Amino acid sequence: MAIGTWEDFTSKYGFDDGETIEERDFRARKRLVGMLNKLPEMKGFRALEFDRVGVHNPCLIVLLPNPEGRSDRRLQADWEVGKVGTCGLPDAVEDKVYELVEKAYRKARRR
Repeated sequence: MAIGTWEDFTSKYGFDDGETIEERDFRARKRLVGMLNKLPEMKGFRALEFDRVGVHNPCLIVLLPNPEGRSDRRLQADWEVGKVGTCGLPDAVEDKVYELVEKAYRKARRR
């Protein structure tokens, strides 16, 4: 099966609306979020895993501004009540995100 794309991880319609999701996609997402959050270019931002409940794609990554350095738990709670809005990738990260996705899937295969 083909690996997921950045768009799969960031759209509720990703992974064919959730129909083609596999366990390895969740493992790759975990790796990808970890890699993103370690990048110096992500300072002031945070990538979080989000398991969307419902009919669509359950394997999402949410990008949030985090200039105050809130904990992941606090940041997600603030986002869920509408205190924080999502954002896009910083320009410096956009250029390398597809390479990071591939690397995350390679690492996910090794568990």
